[in-house]
Amino acid sequence: MVRYLYGFVIVLLMVFITAVACTGPQGPAGPAGPAGPAGLNATVDLPEFEVWAVDQAGTKSDGSGGVLYIWDGAAISENASEATPEIIDLADAAADAGCEAPKKPHMILTNHTSPKASHMILANVGSGNTFFINIANRSVVGCVNTIGGFNGAGGTGNTHASAGSPDNSMTIVANIGAKDESGFLHKIHTDYTNDDYKFVETLSLDQFSSDLGTSVARPICHEFTADSKFAYVTLAGGGLLVVDVGAADGSTAMNVVKVYEAATVPGIGCGVARLPLGKIMTNGESGAKGGDDFLYTFDASRAADGVFPDPVQIELPGEDTHGAVTCTDENGDLFAVTSMRVSNDVNFVDLQTNKVVTTQTMSADFSIDPKPDVADIVGNKMFIALRGAKPLTAIGGLEFADRTPGVAVLTINDNCKGFDWDSKDLASMEDPLRLVDGVFPGQKISAADPHGLEVVLK
Repeated sequence: MVRYLYGFVIVLLMVFITAVACTGPQGPAGPAGPAGPAGLNATVDLPEFEVWAVDQAGTKSDGSGGVLYIWDGAAISENASEATPEIIDLADAAADAGCEAPKKPHMILTNHTSPKASHMILANVGSGNTFFINIANRSVVGCVNTIGGFNGAGGTGNTHASAGSPDNSMTIVANIGAKDESGFLHKIHTDYTNDDYKFVETLSLDQFSSDLGTSVARPICHEFTADSKFAYVTLAGGGLLVVDVGAADGSTAMNVVKVYEAATVPGIGCGVARLPLGKIMTNGESGAKGGDDFLYTFDASRAADGVFPDPVQIELPGEDTHGAVTCTDENGDLFAVTSMRVSNDVNFVDLQTNKVVTTQTMSADFSIDPKPDVADIVGNKMFIALRGAKPLTAIGGLEFADRTPGVAVLTINDNCKGFDWDSKDLASMEDPLRLVDGVFPGQKISAADPHGLEVVLK
C-alpha cells in the first residue's frame, strides 16, 4: 500500500509508506499506551507537503463521482480542525478530461519521479478505471479502464489498487474480480512526461488458486521491489504471489515466480510496503469476521536469484490491521505503526525484535468509533483516513451514526511507542450537502466515507 519510510531524525523525510485497504466489525478498544515525551520529534522541521484524501461517496445522482480533499501540510498539522482544504469533485474533473466518471474512488498513491512526485494514481473500485492526476494543476491527465481486460483477458469494475513502479515505467492494477471468483493483474505502460498511458497486459490469477490452497485468487494490494523487477501481491483469501512484472510495454509478460500458500501467510492481505535492506512488509487481517491479525516481513533481497524465504510473522493485538507506516526512534531503530480498523487501536511494532511494544486506542470522546484506515507519515505526523457512518466498501455492515469521517493527525512520540491526538487534530470530511436517510431511523447522516490517503511533497 508502499515505499521506503525515513524516520523522524532522517534529514530527507521524503518517502512514505501507505498500506492499502480491504475488508473488516467493531471490537473492544485496546489499552492506552505510554504518552512519552514530546522531545525532538515535536521540534523537527518538516518539509513542505500536502495531504490528499479521497471520499468514496458519489457526488452525482447516479452514484458516480467522489471528492478529493487537499490540505496544506503545515495547516493540517498545526490545527486540523480549522485547516481549509481544496475540494475537487472527481466526476467534474473526469468530465473535463474526457474520461468516464469514477465510482468509489478508493486508493490514491504517488508516482516516483525525482526530486518529488509529479502525478497521483487513483484506483476507482466501483468503475474499473485508473486515473492519473497532475499534482501541480490538480487535473486528470489520463484514464485507463481495465474492465474486460487486455484483449478480452478478463477484468471487472473492482479496481482496488493501482501502484506505480519505482522506475515510473508502469502501473500494475490489482483487480479483485467478481464475487466468489478470481481476479486479475493489469499492466499500464506509463509516460508521465507526455501523459501517455497505455493498457498493455492482463494476467488472470485463477490458475494459482490450487497452489495457494484457496478456492479463488483475489488480489488486493501490491508493491514493487526497488529495482522494479518484481511485485509482491497480497490476496483476499490469504497467501501471497511474487510476480516478475516483465516489460513495461507488455512485450515480456508478467509471470508468477513464487507462491506463498495461505497456510504460510494467513489473513486478508490488505497492504504492502517496501522496507530498507530489500525487505517487504505486508498485513494479514481478519476483516469483519474476527480472528487473528498479523504483520509479515519478507526478505526480497534475492528475488532475482529465485530465493524466497518464508516471512517473519508477528501477531497483532486488536482487529483488522490496516494503515501501516514506519518510524525511526531517537536511537535509529525502525518501528512499524499499524492502525487496527475495527478495534480502533494503533500498534507499535519493534522491527528489530519483531515484537509489539505498545497498543494504544484511538477511541476518544470526540471520536468514539473512528475506524482508522489508510495511513501515511511525514516527520512525527501520522495521517489516517477515518471511515464514515455508512461505509461503502469492506466494512459496510459496521454502521454507526456518530462516526467522524475525515483525517486524523497523530503526533508520534520520539520512542515510536505512542501518540497524542485531540479534537483539534481531526480534519472533518463531512459534507452537509450530501446527506442520506433510511440508514438510522429518524435521522440523516453524512454520506462521506474517506478511504485513500497520501502525503506528497511540494
